[in-house]
Amino acid sequence: MIRSDVNQVRGALTLLPALVLLGASGCLFTGGQAGRAKPSFTLPERVEVRELSSRSSRVGGLAFSEEGVLFFANHLELGTIGRHAVAEEEAEAETFIDLNEWMTAYEDRAPQAHGICLDAKGGLLAAEVGTGKVIRISADASKLEVLADFYDGTLLGNVWDVAVGPDGDVYASSPNSGVVYRIRPGDGFVGVVNDELVRACGLAVSPDGARLVAAEPDAGRVVVFDLGVDDETAEAWTLVDFSATGEEPSGLVFDESGRLYVAMGDTGKVRVFDLEKGALLRTYDAGGEAEFLAYRDGALYVSGGSSFRGMHLRPEARFRKLGRLLKKEPGEEGD
Repeated sequence: MIRSDVNQVRGALTLLPALVLLGASGCLFTGGQAGRAKPSFTLPERVEVRELSSRSSRVGGLAFSEEGVLFFANHLELGTIGRHAVAEEEAEAETFIDLNEWMTAYEDRAPQAHGICLDAKGGLLAAEVGTGKVIRISADASKLEVLADFYDGTLLGNVWDVAVGPDGDVYASSPNSGVVYRIRPGDGFVGVVNDELVRACGLAVSPDGARLVAAEPDAGRVVVFDLGVDDETAEAWTLVDFSATGEEPSGLVFDESGRLYVAMGDTGKVRVFDLEKGALLRTYDAGGEAEFLAYRDGALYVSGGSSFRGMHLRPEARFRKLGRLLKKEPGEEGD
């Protein structure tokens, strides 16, 4: 547990003076979150991890719609995006869209979604890492539009993850370029968030929309950008530093209480932080590589390698409404 025997910590969503805390986990923490919601449930010490899907190809990002539909990249093969209506008792996973039917490959680069998220209108945003584009797919998969494929006259090259703010601004990470792009779909604006090199991968917008949190695996840290309204670049400050352990953070997600979940890549761990208390709350074994995360109604979903998995964070009785995505084993109590 990270030590909390200090009087002040830097607010992850505030501008309090910064202090660094070093915990038994070996990670450095310089964050806190003011004004967050009271946790709706206590995190269990241990969780059961169940494999939900295994693929021959590498799985990618995960995202939930407001209706409880889980979308996941590389459903059957690279370039496909799947969907699963988890609230429907008998629903099965199906293909939402095949990017190979909509986009053109060139040289050795073929369409492939990586990080994904949903906007306020139900459109699916994707970091299309194959050909280097940020795209939006309509809720019924009848329209695909390219939101950005170049910046300042130069092709994006590669994009890794996407996140969307409450104002509709889209953020896309490009670790090879060392920048995080800011895109306004309404007027076609494409800019950059960072004023210094940051090789960010996973992205998440804070619950209040005021901060962009980014995982930087190469530097072994999670950083924060204070988002301005004038499109000016922002300096990144370190929220959690894992460099002492050699761990490389990857995917990020917040729950409804503002707790931050960090996927730790090849280690197969997910670390959970309380940013208000400046504390590492839990470390979970994800049952395999942990690259992307999604959260909904007390359940955490993890993808990495060739599978994605789910784990119960709330008591079983409060989790059943998510349907049969986490299938019960023979002999388990029914709904």
